[in-house]
Amino acid sequence: MPWSPSVVPGTSDEFVVEHLNVGNIGLFNSVNASLDQFAERIWIGEIGVSTDSWSEERKAAVSSRLLDEFETVPVFVSDKEFEGHYSRFCKQLLWPAFHYIMPEMPHWHGWEKSAYEAALSTCQKFANRIVEIYREGDVIWVNDYHLMLLPKLIRERLPHAKVGFFLHIPFPSSEIFRCLHVRKELLEGMLGADVVGLQTFSYKRHFIQTAKRVLGVEGSPSGLFLDKGPVVVGQYAMGLDPASVEEKWSNVAVGDLIQFLKEKYAGKYLIVGRDKLDYVKGVRQKLLGYEMFLNDHPEYASKTVFIQIALTTAEHNELHVQVMDVVNRINSKFGNIEHQPVVFFHKDIPYTHYLALLSTADAMMVMSLRDGMNLTSHEFVLCQREKHSPLILSEFVGTYGAFSGGALGVNPMDTRAISNAINDALVMSEEEKLDRWEILYRQVYNNSARSFVSSFVSDLASTRREPLDEADE
Repeated sequence: MPWSPSVVPGTSDEFVVEHLNVGNIGLFNSVNASLDQFAERIWIGEIGVSTDSWSEERKAAVSSRLLDEFETVPVFVSDKEFEGHYSRFCKQLLWPAFHYIMPEMPHWHGWEKSAYEAALSTCQKFANRIVEIYREGDVIWVNDYHLMLLPKLIRERLPHAKVGFFLHIPFPSSEIFRCLHVRKELLEGMLGADVVGLQTFSYKRHFIQTAKRVLGVEGSPSGLFLDKGPVVVGQYAMGLDPASVEEKWSNVAVGDLIQFLKEKYAGKYLIVGRDKLDYVKGVRQKLLGYEMFLNDHPEYASKTVFIQIALTTAEHNELHVQVMDVVNRINSKFGNIEHQPVVFFHKDIPYTHYLALLSTADAMMVMSLRDGMNLTSHEFVLCQREKHSPLILSEFVGTYGAFSGGALGVNPMDTRAISNAINDALVMSEEEKLDRWEILYRQVYNNSARSFVSSFVSDLASTRREPLDEADE
C-alpha cells in the first residue's frame, strides 16, 4: 500500500500519514497515470507498520482518515501473520522458486505449515475488507504473488463479481512449480479470477501448461476452461508513464547534475547499473563480465568507469560480501590512486541523481538471472534521447522480448558474452546506436503504463460470469 500511518511520539492517539517509497511503485504510478479510466479508485493493502498494540479506536481512526483523504482501505495483520506470510511464505518460498532458485537453504522456512497458514489468514483478511466495501459493478484487481490465494477467497464470497489477478514477477516452468507443496492451492487461488494476467508470452504459456498439468483442466492459448466457466489468461506488458519521467528529466537540477557528471568523467566511458542486491538481479555477474572485459582490453582500464547502484535488501546479506570481493579485486588490479574502475554504492541515490546518471551513461547493463519487466531499462531509454547509448540486457528479463533488435541481448551466466557486449557497446557506431535506440523508444511508448492498465481493465470489464442456477449453488 502506498501510504503508512505512524504514531506521533509521546501521544496515544495522534498519528501522521506518510507516503511510502516501497512496495509496487510501478503499479501505483501506472494506476495514477490512468485515473481518467476509472469513475473511482480505492487501494486496499497492508499498512507496513506493526499494529499489534493498537486499540480498535485507533484502527478505526486510521481507517477513516486513509479512506477519506487517500482513497485507501487498510488491512490490519498481526506481526506473527506478517512474518509467516511475507518473510517466510513469500520471500523464502515463492520468490526464490518463481525466479528459478529452489528454496532449499536450511535457513529458509517457507515450506513450513505455519507459513502457509499465515499466508491464508492474511489473504482472508484482505477478502473480508473487500467484501465489506464491495458494491455491485465494482471491478476487483488483485496484484502480485503475495496475494495468489486471494481471488478464490473473493470468489467464494462474491460469486458474480469481476475479479482480475496480475502477477508482477515471472511464472516459472511447470518443472519448477510442481515442486511446491502448495502448488494446487496456489493455482486454484489464482483461478478464482476471471482474468489472470502475466507479463510475457512465455510466462503465460508456463501458467497455462502448469494448470493443465497440475489441475487436469482443459485449456487453449488464450485461457483455461473450468467447471464453473472460462478464465482468460492474458499477456500484459507493464510500462512507465513516459510523460511523467520526461517531466522529471526536464528539471533544472537534473540538467545541472548531467553537466557535473560530464565534467567529472570527461574522457571516460561511463557504464551504469542500478539493482536490488539479491541473487536474481545479477550484480555479481555484471562485475565478473566487466572484469573479463578489462582483462581482455586492458587499455580500457583507465578509460572506463562502472557505477553500480545496489539497493539494500533485508535478504541475502551474504551476497554483499561476494560482490565486494569482485569489486575490490577489480579496483586492486586495474585501479590506482587517481582512478578506480568500479564505483559501488550500496544504497539508493536521489531520483534526480539517478536520471542524470542514466542520461550521462555510455552504456547500461541489466543482467538479471530472471526478472519481470524491469522498468529501469525503460527509464534508461527515456533518458537517452540525446546520446542514444546502448542497453546491454539479460535474455531472461521480461522486457527482452519487446526490446529484441534494440538491446544487446546477453546470457547473464556467460561471462565471456557480457565482456563482448561491453566492447560492442563502446565501439558501436553512432548510426547503429540511433537505430537501436529508436526501436527501444517505440517499445517504451507503445507499452506504457496507460496501455497496461487500459488493456487489463478492459479485458476484465468485458468478461461475463453467468450467475449459477440455484440448484448449482
